[in-house]
This record gives sequence, structure tokens and C-alpha cells, in this order.
Amino acid sequence: MNLPAVTVVIPTFRRPGGLEKAVRSVFAQDGLDEAGLDLVIVDNDPGRSAGEMAARLKDDAPAHCNMVIIHEPSPGVANARNAAIAVTRTPLIAFLDDDQSAPPQWLSSLIATHARTPVAAIFGPVMTALPDTVDSHRRYLEAFFARDPGHGEGYLGTSYGCGNCLLDRRRLPGLDPLFNPEMNESGGEDDMLFAAIREAGGRFAWSADARVFEHVPESRARLGYTLPRAFSYGQGPCTLARRQEPPQFGRLLIWMGIGAGQTLVYGSVALALFAVRHPARASWLDRTVRGLGKVFWFHRKDFYGQAALKRSARTAPGETVTALDAKA
Repeated sequence: MNLPAVTVVIPTFRRPGGLEKAVRSVFAQDGLDEAGLDLVIVDNDPGRSAGEMAARLKDDAPAHCNMVIIHEPSPGVANARNAAIAVTRTPLIAFLDDDQSAPPQWLSSLIATHARTPVAAIFGPVMTALPDTVDSHRRYLEAFFARDPGHGEGYLGTSYGCGNCLLDRRRLPGLDPLFNPEMNESGGEDDMLFAAIREAGGRFAWSADARVFEHVPESRARLGYTLPRAFSYGQGPCTLARRQEPPQFGRLLIWMGIGAGQTLVYGSVALALFAVRHPARASWLDRTVRGLGKVFWFHRKDFYGQAALKRSARTAPGETVTALDAKA
């Protein structure tokens, strides 16, 4: 299958092992020998921690893969993505995170879906790969990091995160920059872009066969990692309503009311399940925390950019801190 010109973008922050796995999975994509592709690696660490690994990978790149390495010294999810957009030359841009790997049919599946449904953004499933040593709340953790809602192939009425998506820049709104730098530390820059696409009349689609795997280290396979992010994800609808021009205060109040109801109902269930140590207790606690996020949408939690750098300074040797965690 001959593919149209496409760029794969992999932003990375202090995760050379994950970067290698992601890049080598792109090298192994089917159907690219004739059409070729561009591969852009964005090192978002001021200290250029990806430099050595990226250089080694570039030496190993197959002939059909034009690999470009750029350095964006200002940490932040939006900064990294915007730096990549600035150097891409193709109409189609696929995003893969540095903790993901793609089976050989991934890119050809995204392109095939785009050929049938030429929309602004196409999303695919994300499957969770947990360490074998993780036992506690395993089913919840697999669901938290996954994105597998069971959609059929074709047009989609909603949007998802940027990890494992294909953008058609010809169908994007004229935002400059494309990803809002105000979201560098909290995340949600992709949600704002997709909201703008929707407001401009753009459409989305689902590519059922374009699955990737998210490799979750033990340091993230715990409630202490997932619940703060669940709170942040819960804030999403309220944050979007507040940041609209003009702000949609009516919608904001509705979402806050929904969050209050979720907190009360889900919280009651979570308490009962924790009392008997039911296997589903973590899932209901997650729902409760997302409800709290809607109520306290103004309490910003920063995970990326400068916040990640500060956290990295406190991290023990050998542990990994990433500024580009994929979102469920």
C-alpha cells in the first residue's frame, strides 16, 4: 500500500528507553518502502537527554525514513508539539508518545481510515501494557491508561488525546500556535485544539485497527499517580468552558453541578466498596475524584513543563519523570 506523505512526531522528555521502543516501532511500519515518511523527534529536555539515543537511532533509520531531531529547550507539552509542527512539511501528521509503541499496521491503518473519511483528526485505540509485577488494582489501571471505547470504524462524535492520532493540517483551524502554550504545565492543549476544530465545523474519525501499546512503568501503576490525573481530567470540561471566547459561564455552572452530583453519588459507592475491599473500589474512587475536579476546576494541578523539571530534581537516581505522559 502506497501511503501519501506523512510525518510521525514523537515528543520526548528524559525517557531514552521509551524513545527507542517508540522509534523502532515506527521503523518497522508496513507499506512505507515506496512512499516513505518523515519522523520528527522533539527533545524537550533543556539538558538534551535524548541526544545520544536519538543520534544512535538516526544511524539505524531505514532508507525510507527521513528522521529529524530537534531540540525544544522550553519544557512543556504544547511547546514540544508546536516545535514539531513548525518543521513538518507534510499535510498529514501522526503523533506517538514516547511511552508508546506501534504495531506494524498502525500507520497504514490511520492512512486508510483517512482515505475513507478525510477529516481533521483521526484517533485509534491505546492498549495498556502493565508490568507483570503489578497486582493491586490491575483491572482499574489497565482501563485508566487504555483508550478502547469500542467504536466502530468511521466518523466519530467525540475527540480523544493527541497520543495516537492523525491530524490533517489542511483541515485545522488557523490557530497560531496550534497548541496553546498556556497549557504547557497542566496539559489539555490537545483538548483545546479539538474543541476549536469542532467549533470550526471540523470532524473526527476512529481507526479501529490503528492500535498502539502504552508501556506503564511500576512508578505510574499506583493510585498516587492516577488519582491526581483523574482530578485534572475531570477539570477538562470546566476549563474549556472558562477559556472560550467569550467564556461560557452557564456551561461552566452546569458542569460544576454535574461534578457535585458525581462526587456525592460516586463517593458514596466508593466508600462502601472500600469498606469491603471490593475489586471495583479504585474505579469508583477515580469517578469520584473526576467529579471533584469539575467542582474545583480552578485548582490547577501542574504535571508537565517546569513542574516536571522540579519533580525531576527530587526524583531518586534511576527513576523516570516524563513531561509527556499520555492521557486516557
